[in-house]
Amino acid sequence: MKFAYIDESGSTDEGDVFVMSGLLVDAYRLRAQTKTFDDILGEFLRKHPSAPKELKTKKFIMGKNRWSKVPHDERKEFLKEMCELAAQVADIYGFAMSFSAFRESCCVAEYELPIKHYWPLSGMFLCSLIQKNAKKMDKNKGLTVLIFDDNKRHMPEVSDQLYQTDSWFDALYKTSKKIRGKQQWKEIKSSERFDHIINTAFAIKSEHSSLIQVADAICYVYRRWLELFSEKEQYVGEKDFYQSLVEILDKKRKYIGRPPRASCVSFYTAIKHPNWKL
Repeated sequence: MKFAYIDESGSTDEGDVFVMSGLLVDAYRLRAQTKTFDDILGEFLRKHPSAPKELKTKKFIMGKNRWSKVPHDERKEFLKEMCELAAQVADIYGFAMSFSAFRESCCVAEYELPIKHYWPLSGMFLCSLIQKNAKKMDKNKGLTVLIFDDNKRHMPEVSDQLYQTDSWFDALYKTSKKIRGKQQWKEIKSSERFDHIINTAFAIKSEHSSLIQVADAICYVYRRWLELFSEKEQYVGEKDFYQSLVEILDKKRKYIGRPPRASCVSFYTAIKHPNWKL
């Protein structure tokens, strides 16, 4: 069994980039890995007793509020340490989109969207990505529990979609094989839809989970990296720093690959950030 800890970063008030991302941890190692992150975070906070007791990465790395008392180089080094450890002990899943591309694509009738909001649609992309990779494992080993940073408004929509198992998402996790030199896609039975994911999503407060705080760090790293591609100013040092963190995370990031042509594939391709690889 696996546990996926998922968070998001970005809003229309902050810019054009939205990222939902997280880490997938094996249940067998969950207790030990949770303790590792708890210990590292706890030690860092004890070293800086005046700092906030929860790691919100954007405020942390920008030195906002009481984080300003922690030296900038030390904050950068700690963020790098969190990314390195995440890549060592977990698989990384994510999706990054452009708000402007999302608004334009929502007007395209042919997509026939089963959900209208970007948050649950991003969540379902991650579910599909997890489902596709879990199908490669023995069923019991690949069965996954989804744990989101608490979002009371939109998380129930993800649970509803997992329970209803809408066929609209099928193409994202279809498998194929070559028959007489031609690629043949296997049709998905209704009983097979999201059968490697517990058919609901769970919520947890970020201050109660170090792994959700790590997911927050992953999200912000990807988001800031994508933002720097779009900014006219040449923040060379900052770009190099986030590029190095992305290279660490990408070694363990999972991808959809080349799915068949379908409405859902066209939609996610249209809304993704131009520099994000599906």
